[in-house]
Amino acid sequence: MPQGHGNRGGEYAIAGPWCLTVAINIDLSGKTALITGATRGIGKAIAEKFIEAGATVFLTGTNEADIKQLTCTNKNPNVHWLQADFSTRQGIDSLIAKLKCIDRIDICINNAGINTIKPFEDYSKDEYERLLSVNLTAPFSLAQYLVIGMKERSFGRVVNVASIWSLITKPERALYTTSKTGMLGFTRALAVEYAPWNILVNAVSPGFTCTELTKQSLSVDEMKVLSTQIPLQRFANPDEIAMAVLFLCSDLNSYITGQNIVIDGGYTLV
Repeated sequence: MPQGHGNRGGEYAIAGPWCLTVAINIDLSGKTALITGATRGIGKAIAEKFIEAGATVFLTGTNEADIKQLTCTNKNPNVHWLQADFSTRQGIDSLIAKLKCIDRIDICINNAGINTIKPFEDYSKDEYERLLSVNLTAPFSLAQYLVIGMKERSFGRVVNVASIWSLITKPERALYTTSKTGMLGFTRALAVEYAPWNILVNAVSPGFTCTELTKQSLSVDEMKVLSTQIPLQRFANPDEIAMAVLFLCSDLNSYITGQNIVIDGGYTLV
């Protein structure tokens, strides 16, 4: 994914060979997107890029206070917030009921996710069901509802935010790895089934990313040590993940489907 600097209207200047500058305009005006888990981190960065590109966005989050704060600071009439709890079937169905009041959703970004790191034998049934509900059942259910309208319009874009832990793993990540690996299988199957209706389904798998949650869970020294294990010697910026998602949902992409874009600075290669 080329890097560049965005400006108003979703236009990005990309430096090419021989210092050429190419302006690429990503315009999502007229498109409506659902982005889950959008109150912070990667989800928030994705939301900001889609808003810049002119899309009408419906953003979900679990924390009512976060949603109210973001609603107060963003007066854009094309930005709408929906409280959603994906940890139960009832919570998922509640959001789908709200979506039925929306005229159309062209783009679905399944970003919401949770992680639990602990020994495999210590997982409780409740932890197992909650994590799979958020990470796998919710994306499955939302896509199942939204592809109906996408088929009718012969257009749709679905991007599932997976993880490098769907490709590699470490101890005490059995449940998270299971859920994210399942998401990749779901992505491929959906892409094949709905390609005839111009519905493109892809995944992105971020590596270590510098979010507020990362800063809270890792010390500066721990982040420095991890950075030395990444060929690019640094964590990703959330905007770098968001740009890949934006590209996959834009008119620049008309032929990529069923793929997993790994955004990890080369971490999974070494």
